[in-house]
Amino acid sequence: MKITTRISLGYVLLFLLLAILVGYQVITIGRMQAINRTLSGISFRNALVSLQALRDLDLVEEYARKSFALADPDYLGPLREYRNEFERDLAELKGQAGSERGEIARLAAGWKEFSHNLDLHLAHPAAAAFPETLQAELELLKTEAHSVYLANLDAMRDKVGQSRAMGETATLVLWVSTLVVLVIGALVSFLIYRSISRPLGHLTEGTRAIAEGKFFYRLDTSRNDEFSHLARDFNTMTRRLDELDRLKKDFVSHVSHELKSPLASMLETVQVLLEEIPGPVNDRQRRLLDLCRQGGVRLMAMIGDLLDMSRIEAGVMEYRLEPRELAPLLDRAVAEMEMQARERRIAIELSRPAEALEAECDGDRLIQVLVNLLANAIRFAPDDSIIRVELEAAREVPPGVPAARARELRSDRYALISVADSGPGIPAADREKVFEKFHQAKKGGKIAGEGVGLGLAISRTLVEAHRGAIWVEDNPGGGARFRVLLPAGRPA
Repeated sequence: MKITTRISLGYVLLFLLLAILVGYQVITIGRMQAINRTLSGISFRNALVSLQALRDLDLVEEYARKSFALADPDYLGPLREYRNEFERDLAELKGQAGSERGEIARLAAGWKEFSHNLDLHLAHPAAAAFPETLQAELELLKTEAHSVYLANLDAMRDKVGQSRAMGETATLVLWVSTLVVLVIGALVSFLIYRSISRPLGHLTEGTRAIAEGKFFYRLDTSRNDEFSHLARDFNTMTRRLDELDRLKKDFVSHVSHELKSPLASMLETVQVLLEEIPGPVNDRQRRLLDLCRQGGVRLMAMIGDLLDMSRIEAGVMEYRLEPRELAPLLDRAVAEMEMQARERRIAIELSRPAEALEAECDGDRLIQVLVNLLANAIRFAPDDSIIRVELEAAREVPPGVPAARARELRSDRYALISVADSGPGIPAADREKVFEKFHQAKKGGKIAGEGVGLGLAISRTLVEAHRGAIWVEDNPGGGARFRVLLPAGRPA
């Protein structure tokens, strides 16, 4: 299902629940308003009419007694008026009767009988006293009217109770439905978030892997949404990049290998000419041949770096790890670079510990690392300066080691090699970049023949293959100081 469809369905569900909740509240409020209208428009009016009927009965009794006692026709007018008032009250009660309909019917029947008997007694008065039969009927009417009043009060109480119960139910439904909506909303939001965040995280991880040159990385394409289409396009891109990267590596490896043999032959030919085996050469010819030899040596070193990098990237670099004393390896590396340092009048000072310091390493590869570091120091050190090479033992990981490597170092004793120069140094922002392939820190413009920027990248790979770390920091005396940390064996 597509992401947009999931989002649409989730929010349609939420809106539907909210619509149901709003509809229920509207219906409940309408019913409560109807009850309130009944209370205010009918029930209260019925109660008032019931009280008015009781008052009218009292007045009917009063004027009936006066009519019988005094035989004065002037009292018949008010008696007739209050009888009419009671009948109007009774008619109004009948028209708005609810649950008290039975009491009103009994009151109407009693009033009809009382009115008939009252008319008979008034037409043929037998005595001055109020008849006991009429008095009994009147008391019964009062009782019935009072019952009607009480029935109206009970109806009002019932309606108030219904309104209260309905309000409480509406409140409970509101809270429960709000909680349900919140839970469903949180669940829908979580599902939408997970459906977006997980593939987005994989995509981020994939782009980071591609940025690190891991073109073999592939994304999951089993989903049936927009991210699946994006993952397929991403995999197509990485597959193409992987093919291009393989073509580039194969091209570099093959070209480097093919250049190595004719270049070696050219160097051998120059060396034969310098040794004057074919015949004598003058000083100017010797100088030109020597320049040609030096350029060939630098080109041979570049080709060697390219071949080493190709082997490293192909995962076929071979190492012969065995316990080796480190001081003789440093001596060989310094001796190899003394000639280049002497041309610039640069002195190389070597400091080593008094006790022997061993490490499990490939001697030739470690010398290759040291030669790269010394060549880098000679390139950037000023003339008539000193390059200091130091070997020392360390009980713990020194500060400055990259955090990613520090977490992987596991040893109770280390060998620390430092190569320090007094050159311009390396800015903090470039201290990681100098170990990247083809990156070169320059002092001014590009210098012809200074390399292709693979020496430090190869050095880092070789050191990490020895379970060590390499980094660069500021030299306390000015310039840069490259440091190599290797797990060391026990002293002999």
